[in-house]
Amino acid sequence: MSETSIEVKPSIWIRIAEHNLYDMCKEMGFTEERFIKYQKKRFFRAVLFGFPLIIAAFFFQWWWSLAGLAISGFLWWNEYNRAKKFYGNFNFEKQLEFSKFTRMLIPYLLQTDATLYSVFTRLLDRIEPGHVKSSLERLLIEMNEYPNSEVPFVRFAKDASGTDSSILFMTTLYDFQQNTFDHSIIMELGQLSSEQLFEGVDEIITYKLRKFSMYPTKLTMASFVITLGYAICMISEAFSTGLL
Repeated sequence: MSETSIEVKPSIWIRIAEHNLYDMCKEMGFTEERFIKYQKKRFFRAVLFGFPLIIAAFFFQWWWSLAGLAISGFLWWNEYNRAKKFYGNFNFEKQLEFSKFTRMLIPYLLQTDATLYSVFTRLLDRIEPGHVKSSLERLLIEMNEYPNSEVPFVRFAKDASGTDSSILFMTTLYDFQQNTFDHSIIMELGQLSSEQLFEGVDEIITYKLRKFSMYPTKLTMASFVITLGYAICMISEAFSTGLL
């Protein structure tokens, strides 16, 4: 009797997520259970603020239900938008840490009789705990298991950074170890890592300036809310006086 494979469908909480939300959260270290918990919390928060207005619509005005749906939809979308911003910051920090790693790597490689494995081992004690260090630990293990393969180097580049330039950097290191031992290649890689680090600094400056530029807008919106509330109170009082 032949066994039939049963396809396990993903949870409903994964299926109702936006097209890239689960992949982003998974890259940031979310397990499936943690993601489902996050989706439930996100859903019930949206329902909690919008559902009372929908119920109130049965007793007052029908358009209150539309307001409730709008609030729920906004809260659902806003949480997704927050996740995208958090992922952007996470990705940026990851690129910056990889750039620091490459800057530390170059001087060690230029030393006499230096090998990639010995340099990686020395760097492991200097790197702070985080994404790059855990990826480097896995790379050292895989370099022993697959000494003549560039796959561990590519995997490290994808895990630690994920950019095309990081993959190019690591595959060039592999070729340097296997074939050339030409230190001019290391100097070129050092120049490349410096340029990437300066680009990261420029991105930090741009990010900080963008945050400061939003303060006047936020202050204006806050004063507008106060003014709007005052105007609504005045209009309500005027109508009440007219009716009396």
